[in-house]
Amino acid sequence: MGVIHVSLDSQMSYEVIDLSDKHRDLLNKLSELIPDLNPETPETLQRIFGLGIIALTMQITSKAREQDKQDLVEELGELAREMVQTDKW
Repeated sequence: MGVIHVSLDSQMSYEVIDLSDKHRDLLNKLSELIPDLNPETPETLQRIFGLGIIALTMQITSKAREQDKQDLVEELGELAREMVQTDKW
């Protein structure tokens, strides 16, 4: 496992993220395919983390729709919109 030290915010202390060899290999492969992806920078890992949260939110929202949980769908949708607007995606 590789250990990466990441600062998620300039005012926060460094956090440690343990990546398995398979995750590290995938990250390296993606960096070959995406020119502005550098697996050695905190910004890249923060970007990947943000995309992962969006993907997870979409998955949970789909399940909530299937279960007719409209309040949860609306709440998650609003949170996702705020995140996208904040990150200017």
